Amino acid sequence: MQEETKRKFELAGSKAHYAPSLVFTISHMRLEIEPDLKEHTILCYQELDIVAIQDTDSIEMDVSELDVRSVAFGGKKVTFRNMDDRLVINLPKPFAEGQQAKLAISYSAKPRKGFYFVAPDQHYPSRRIEAWTQGETVEAKHWFPCIDHPQVKFSSETIVTVPEDFTVISNGRLENIEKDKVRKKWKYYWIERNPHPAYLTSLVVGKYIEINEGSLYYYVPTELAHDAKRSFDKTGDMMQFFEEYLSTKYPYEKYSQVCVQDFVFGGMENSSCTTLTQDTLHDRKAHVDFTSDYLVSHELAHQWFGDLVTCRDWQHIWLNEGFATYCEALYWEASKGIDEFHYYVMQTADDYFDEAASRYMRPIVTKTYKHPDDLFDRHTYEKGGCVLHMLRNLVGDKYFRRSLKTYLQRFANSTAETDDLRKVFELETGKSLQQFFDQWVFREGHPQLKVEFSHDDKKMAKIRVEQAQQQQRQQEPFTFPLEIKLAFTRGGGYKTFTFNVSDKESTFQLPLEREIEWFSIDPEFKVLKTLSIKAPKEMLVKQLQNGQTIVERIEAARALKEHSADAVVDALQKAVINDKFWGVAVESAKSLGIIRTDHAYRALEKCLRVSHPKARRAVVKALGEFKRPESIAVLKSHLQEESYFVESEAVAAIGKTKSTDAVPILKKAIETVSFQNVVAQGAILGLKEFPDDKEIASLLVEKSKQGNHHRVREAATFALAKFVDGGNGNVVVDQLKLLLTDSWFRVRINACRAFADAEYIKAIPDLTRVSEMDLDHRVRRVAEECINLIRDSAKKPKEISQMRDELDKIKAKNLEIMQKMDRLERGLR
Repeated sequence: MQEETKRKFELAGSKAHYAPSLVFTISHMRLEIEPDLKEHTILCYQELDIVAIQDTDSIEMDVSELDVRSVAFGGKKVTFRNMDDRLVINLPKPFAEGQQAKLAISYSAKPRKGFYFVAPDQHYPSRRIEAWTQGETVEAKHWFPCIDHPQVKFSSETIVTVPEDFTVISNGRLENIEKDKVRKKWKYYWIERNPHPAYLTSLVVGKYIEINEGSLYYYVPTELAHDAKRSFDKTGDMMQFFEEYLSTKYPYEKYSQVCVQDFVFGGMENSSCTTLTQDTLHDRKAHVDFTSDYLVSHELAHQWFGDLVTCRDWQHIWLNEGFATYCEALYWEASKGIDEFHYYVMQTADDYFDEAASRYMRPIVTKTYKHPDDLFDRHTYEKGGCVLHMLRNLVGDKYFRRSLKTYLQRFANSTAETDDLRKVFELETGKSLQQFFDQWVFREGHPQLKVEFSHDDKKMAKIRVEQAQQQQRQQEPFTFPLEIKLAFTRGGGYKTFTFNVSDKESTFQLPLEREIEWFSIDPEFKVLKTLSIKAPKEMLVKQLQNGQTIVERIEAARALKEHSADAVVDALQKAVINDKFWGVAVESAKSLGIIRTDHAYRALEKCLRVSHPKARRAVVKALGEFKRPESIAVLKSHLQEESYFVESEAVAAIGKTKSTDAVPILKKAIETVSFQNVVAQGAILGLKEFPDDKEIASLLVEKSKQGNHHRVREAATFALAKFVDGGNGNVVVDQLKLLLTDSWFRVRINACRAFADAEYIKAIPDLTRVSEMDLDHRVRRVAEECINLIRDSAKKPKEISQMRDELDKIKAKNLEIMQKMDRLERGLR
């Protein structure tokens, strides 16, 4: 882990980015656009109301691959030229500071980004005709001239002409629809009066059922309309909750959510009109343990954080995404209770910890990167959300809410940066918060705590806390308040102490009024940290059984994975079956899967009767960790489950047995149609355990091809890594190289990752082309990271060969293979 965390976020070629200097700004945009749904082109006329910030005789705007035909300034045509994604407009006379003018631009385009067309083809004949836009981060310039940066916000009118029977959804309120019977066209007039940046400008064209609840609108495909309620019926509750919690009314005239095909994100929070993947629409069986509430609440929260108040520059994007992530948790707390809230925050932290351990650590706010898309990672989202959780606990909920209200009011319809947020909190709370922001926002990493417990006969307990994280030179340890709770025997109650941790090593002595039964560290998860506890297993068992918060019980379940005694296994088994919260059952099952004794296996078999489907999913997955052929008989009964996700874990676990008896089961499961094809994905996870089977290799090659569901293709592409060195290696390698240029960006990403997991050094030239040429900067980044992984792996055998004899070489290679398998499995979770 320490070796991996040395990898840097900044890739070669990264540089400092700053907000652009402006000689003018845009106050209003009127955009008339007619998309050709057959030719995938757009014909546009744009009028911009602009204001000079300083004297200038030329204007530059962001454009990319737009065929600009004419430009008029103040009603008179002017000369212009395109240079490096910039439209340079020469003005007939100086544009003086404070002067206002109208700029008119006629253009056409066949966009490759920003404006996306979807249509049926030979591989997907059932696709619907559709078009939608996606501007974040800097794709708006691919479909209209703009200053493609979040600091410039403007009101807008969008007039869209489409074939009759097609619906248009855009920002703001629908003012009118004109019907042209001669051309068989409809013209939609949308007006957004609130200012918004270019990247939040949205346009969706398609055929939908409209579901209307007052100012809330849902647009879904006709054939999926029966699933809409399950995804969107909580939207009104969420709206009411956010308005009350933030003491700020929803800022727009309407709120629409539209589900589209092949969307490149889960959702996008365009001002007043969120676009969502139609994959969030789900059937009754999926609803057993799947919800759209996370996605819907996240995008709705953005209407305040990101839309009403926008980050001034991309380096501060956590002000958009960190807030939306934490707002998910806040709504979960209000609607589901404190246990669900605490587990949600812990899972959010785990997602960040995973990235910090396996990819890199970086400050939440950094201006050094290659492309702003690089910043959309688990540091921005998950760590950002956890930092807000810490801030809320530091100042208290009352002052947290008051500060958010002031922040939203002060910067409404404008932009803000991180120091603006800090200053508002300092104003409202009276607290000095510079140290908090310096270490949690502007510094990389987090405390990695090692805790040791001991006590003596003098009725004194000692708790030693070490900050074990690697630190940069001259970097101080983290400073934070840490709560330690003692629980006493025979109904002796509890006592909580709060200590200020600021040293690398701290020892706290706690007086024991009575005999201690167990203790807990940070019982409400107020601090973002990893935790390793060294304590008697009997104490941990008591904590698991009697912890008041689910945080205490989960930390105990996680710590017990280091113990394999039968009594520990029995306690974990009881927690899976009897704990009142499903998350404790999940974590207990995970620990049983890590302990991996015969007693633990039998305990998990008994746990299969646990009622909560998410807990049962964890039990099935833990059984798979034992890789026992006898598990097949046990797991087959879970292939016809009430939960798609349990079925998926069951087939994946069956594959881990590596038994030939598993293969027919997996081949049948891979053809199963389910929500998001999760069962087929589980089957693919199982099939990758047979890397020497040519028939399976051929099957996965076929499943990676177009015509299959995207999620099946993604999973199959990633799994092909295990077959690069097999009997069909040449076919597999050729297919992966072909998939590097696939039309679906996630397939391209997984093709890159497959080559990295296979440590296939001959793929570096192909990956280099992807890192330099791919249209999607997310794919470029992954390709570059994969090149670095392959190069790193290629160095290891050379170093080992210089130090070890032939036997050591063989041992080292076996270890290398095990590490490779571990990386692959971690990447798939």
